Amino acid sequence: MTRKPKTYHEDFARFFENPTREHLRQIFQRNIGELRNCDFKENWPEKSSLAKHVLAMANSGGGTIIVGVSENEDNTLEPVGLEILKDKSKIIKDIEKYLPEFLLEQVDIVDFSYNSSEYEKIQGKKFQVLFVSYDPSHLPFLAKSDGKNIKSNRVYVRKEGLSDEATHEELQQLINKRIETGYSSSREISLEEHLNQLKVLYKQIPQLKQRNIAGVLTASLANIFSELNPKYPEETFEDFILKLIDLKKIRIMKELDVEIV
Repeated sequence: MTRKPKTYHEDFARFFENPTREHLRQIFQRNIGELRNCDFKENWPEKSSLAKHVLAMANSGGGTIIVGVSENEDNTLEPVGLEILKDKSKIIKDIEKYLPEFLLEQVDIVDFSYNSSEYEKIQGKKFQVLFVSYDPSHLPFLAKSDGKNIKSNRVYVRKEGLSDEATHEELQQLINKRIETGYSSSREISLEEHLNQLKVLYKQIPQLKQRNIAGVLTASLANIFSELNPKYPEETFEDFILKLIDLKKIRIMKELDVEIV
């Protein structure tokens, strides 16, 4: 098996992190070929096949599918471009029945057009790139429905440019990666439960503080005849509750997809 030079992987990583026209041009110019997490297609694959690639990439660290590139007989790649840029919402619609809802949120599609370029092979050509983000806290991702090239409840991974079913060992690795994140779906609760928990926290701190002169005098006398306990927590109970309230508010805002400022 031929290994790609390190610079090829660096080119892909640069493009994946910052998908600019310039970085895509560099990938074409270097002709890096297919990598485990970078696939090239002349046209958009059949919808169930595309869904399988997305699932495999999501289970394998994320990746991209660059559409508008053909493969020559000598296995080199030719940026032929697309005649028409496909409607991105239609692409997502085609694959949504096969993918978990959370994974659909990790998919993005970007158009690239080169009206002019210092690299002649891509001048006047258009390409589309599908990006799949990586979130190990939800591994493994399983197919939701059967299709022409996909089977429901199967786990797919990338294997040197191919999307294939995971072996038992590969499935164990995915589960271990999820465990390492400390995330558990069993802890997911509804918005209503989050709000009820917040109400309980608020009840731990009285809204109004009553003035009790006798109590203040008693406390003052008690302080005179007592000393601080070194084992008492530095953080007061009220401070701890206030911290929990702030954290719960952030969790609820995420649940509602409200921007945190």
